[in-house]
Amino acid sequence: MRTKVKITKKQMKQDQFTTFMFKAKDWLLDNWQPVAIGAAVIVVAIVGIVYFADVKESKGQEAAVRLSQAIGNLNRGNYQEAILELDAISEDYGGRTGGMARFYLANGHYESRNYDQAIENYQKFVDKYDFDQMMTASAVAGIAACLENKQEFLAAGDKFMEAIGTYPDSPLAPDYYLGAVRNFVMGGDKAKMEQALEELKEKFPNTEYSNTATRLAMGLKIK
Repeated sequence: MRTKVKITKKQMKQDQFTTFMFKAKDWLLDNWQPVAIGAAVIVVAIVGIVYFADVKESKGQEAAVRLSQAIGNLNRGNYQEAILELDAISEDYGGRTGGMARFYLANGHYESRNYDQAIENYQKFVDKYDFDQMMTASAVAGIAACLENKQEFLAAGDKFMEAIGTYPDSPLAPDYYLGAVRNFVMGGDKAKMEQALEELKEKFPNTEYSNTATRLAMGLKIK
């Protein structure tokens, strides 16, 4: 006669949590490219309007042409050529042109998966330039995306929250909150996850962002 083994509710919850975390980690590792591309789109998308305004008002037409050509190479996937030119422009020019070049240089390193160099240049942009709050917040979010790809999840979550604090009214704030929740879940920080989730649900209730974040958060809540 077989002996029945009784499994407690606590053990079941622990097993569910362990399974969730392994699946979540496997998903992130298997789908790092979509995550990277999605984050890059968020970081790059907001710059277009600012760029065209800069070109229109710039007295340095040569700088505007060089920057436009470098961005074109970046968009076509010619990353090394774009990186070299953007680096040169960021050193040759100050003001908005130099700042734009620095921001796109960081994007180029990000797209090339050179995350340490991307972080360095996003940080230089944040430290040196202050002509657009949305771009500054996006640069901070760019650092967060790099850290996420490096699997430094708790640091990434903190940076996503910092991006929100940099520009709370950004239209990308829901994305940043979702990024924060996702990384705090992956890093296993229940307290920070709950705080980020609470703010997201309060500011953006009944949205796909809050619903997705709630589903992710369940992995830590059942622990």
